Amino acid sequence: MPSDVHVGQELADPAWDSFVEATRGGTYQQTSMWAEVKSPSGWRPIRIALFRDDAVIAGCQILVRRVARVGAVAYVPYGPLVTDDDTDALSAVLDVLQTLVRQERFLYLKLQPPPGGNGMSDALTERRFVRSGLDTAPRFTVRVDLRQSPEAILGAMRARTRTYIRQAERRGVVVRDGTRDELPVFYELVEATSRRQGFAPYPRSYYEQIWRSFQGHAHLLFADYQGDILSGALLIGFGDNVNFKMGGWLGGHRDVRPNELLHWVGMQWARDRGYRYYDLEGIDCAVAEAILSGRGSKDLPVSGLTHFKLGLGGEVTEFPGSYDYVRQRVLHMGLRWAAPRLDRLTPVAHRIAGRQKPGSGMRDRDGKAAPASNSYVPSARA
Repeated sequence: MPSDVHVGQELADPAWDSFVEATRGGTYQQTSMWAEVKSPSGWRPIRIALFRDDAVIAGCQILVRRVARVGAVAYVPYGPLVTDDDTDALSAVLDVLQTLVRQERFLYLKLQPPPGGNGMSDALTERRFVRSGLDTAPRFTVRVDLRQSPEAILGAMRARTRTYIRQAERRGVVVRDGTRDELPVFYELVEATSRRQGFAPYPRSYYEQIWRSFQGHAHLLFADYQGDILSGALLIGFGDNVNFKMGGWLGGHRDVRPNELLHWVGMQWARDRGYRYYDLEGIDCAVAEAILSGRGSKDLPVSGLTHFKLGLGGEVTEFPGSYDYVRQRVLHMGLRWAAPRLDRLTPVAHRIAGRQKPGSGMRDRDGKAAPASNSYVPSARA
């Protein structure tokens, strides 16, 4: 390895997390805190850090998992990260990454560039990375720009959404902060949602690990009504963003509309703390592509969570798609055929990635591989 490159495998790495948070495109999925969350599922981190003058200027976190009868698979969520668009630094990191793939004998590597990292495409294709049809993290999302005034944020929402917010306030719904001791209550809301929507949730320990690992970044909100907790949201604040990680709704008291108010208060909470975006983390890809192309979504069946998120008035945003890489040249031609079609192999991909249950967050190109990790559907047409 070059002398200015460090490869580490520590589970916790606060210095690395500081680099990620300070670098354009850095997301919580590239932090050691996220590696801690994934560790109980069998994932281990490897970090490549390129130094200049004792400061990290580029790098990426790779998450690696050994799958029985398959071998070691790895993925880089929203990376590599590079300061100042330094193409030489990007090349150096990718060179080390490919060396690691050979040394560690990874069977398969998936890489999804960070937000704003579309310019990495040429460097990746030159190194035999192949554009994939299956993404590991959301490729389309809805982000509310919190630099606007509260009046402008509210005014950008769908008229019916604003009506529901006022309705919840008039009827006495109160949104408040949650505590660590209330994580079991939050999980009950998640379980109620999973039963209603027919997906298997992560275990309670997953959310407890998020709370432990993201201390100072994770935040719970609950919507209370007449002494009952109706719904809740788990938020992760990191860098410029507050991400809606998961929501749960008991399913009752539909007439008081707690979920719209829950997010409106979440936006105000994030804005008051100086965050730039409230990120709703993932919508249906076909709907997003129609909106971004200018066709609109009138001819598409927009319902459930995507319909709900669009009603909150944010901007549909596209992140770079994923790339696949195999070290064996003999498999490369097969990968060139298979990678764009991986959306058809979603159950196999779930198994390889350690996501044997639906609801895990792995998404195909239509966003339909499984319910999003933050799924709840407030009503049939919320």
